[in-house]
Amino acid sequence: MSAHNSSVPSQPNSSAVAAQAAAVPRTPMQKLQRFIRLNIIFIAIAIGITAYFIFHYVTFLAPIKYPLKHAVDGLVPWLIFIMLFIAFSKVEIRKMKPRRWHFILIAFQVGIPFLLAYVVMLNPQSGFDVEVEGLIACIIVPTAAAASVITGKLGGDESSLTTYTILSNIGAAVSIPLIFPLISSAHMNFWSEFLIIMQRVFPMIVLPLFVAQFIRFCFKPVNRFITTRLKDAGYYLWAFTLISVSATSCSNIMNSNESGSTLIMLAVIGLVATAVQFAFGKFIGHLEGQRISAGQGLGQKNMVFGIWVTYSYLSPAAAIAPGCYMLWQNAVNSWQIWYRATRNLTYTDKM
Repeated sequence: MSAHNSSVPSQPNSSAVAAQAAAVPRTPMQKLQRFIRLNIIFIAIAIGITAYFIFHYVTFLAPIKYPLKHAVDGLVPWLIFIMLFIAFSKVEIRKMKPRRWHFILIAFQVGIPFLLAYVVMLNPQSGFDVEVEGLIACIIVPTAAAASVITGKLGGDESSLTTYTILSNIGAAVSIPLIFPLISSAHMNFWSEFLIIMQRVFPMIVLPLFVAQFIRFCFKPVNRFITTRLKDAGYYLWAFTLISVSATSCSNIMNSNESGSTLIMLAVIGLVATAVQFAFGKFIGHLEGQRISAGQGLGQKNMVFGIWVTYSYLSPAAAIAPGCYMLWQNAVNSWQIWYRATRNLTYTDKM
C-alpha cells in the first residue's frame, strides 16, 4: 500500500500554483512593471544624473536651477526623517532582540572612524585629509531606513535588521558630533562645533524613533495604517531620494577643484568601503545564520544622510566618496535583487 502511494505523483498545492502564475508577467505592462521593480535603483540614479546634465547644459532652465536645487536640498532632511519614521513604526521595543553581531558591527561602524580621526590628528599635514574624511563618512553613516525592506526581499530577517538599524542610528547620532569636529576644517572650538552638529544630526535620526513609538502607543489605528498600507513607501521614498543625491554627487564631481587623481581616489575609496563592509557584515552574520541581514546592515548605508552631513560639516570634495559609495552599494543591491528573483533562490536567514 505504501509502495503504491509513493508512486503516485503528489498534486501541487493550488494556492502555490496560483501565486506562481500571478508572479509571471503576462502582458507588456506587467513586464514593464516587473522590470521597473527589479531595476528601480539604477533607474533612479540614471534619472538623477540625467537631470543634472539637463539643468547644466540647457540654458533656458538656468533661472529655476538654483531655486529648485535649494528646495530639493531642504526637502532631503525631511525625507530622511519620514523614511526612518516609517521604518521605526514597525518596531515593538519590547520585542527587540539585540544579537551579538549587532554589537560587533556597531563597534566597527564607530571604532574605525575614531581610529582614522586619531591618525589625521597625529598627521595633520599628510595631504590625504579629504580622502580620510571621505572614508570616515562611508563607515560612520548609519544603516539605511530602506535596508529592512531590501533585506526582506532578499530573504533576510527584517526584525533583526530593524533592531540593528535603531542601534546603528543611535551610534551615528552620538559619534558623528564627537568625531567630525576633530577633523573639520571649520577651525571652531570643539564643543561649539559639537553642539552645532548635535543639534541638527541627533533629532534627524533619533526623533523619528520617539515619534513612531508615541504614535504606536497612543494612536494605534494610525500606526496600523502606516505599517500595513505604507509598508513599502520607505522603499519608494528611498528611490526618489536617490534621484536628488545622484544629481548632487554628479554636481560635486563636476564642480570639484580637486585633482583628477584625488577624484579617482575618492571613487575607489567608495568602492573599497562598499566591498569591505558588505563582505565583513556577511562574514560576521554567517557565523550566526544572519548572513543577509548583517551584510545589508553594515553594507547598505543611509548615504542620502551621508552626503548631506559630509557636505555640511566636512567638505564638498569629501562628499564625493559617500556619493560614489551610494552608486556602488545600489549596484550591489540591484544585482542581489535581480539575481535572487531570476534564479528563484529560497535561502533565508534564521529568524
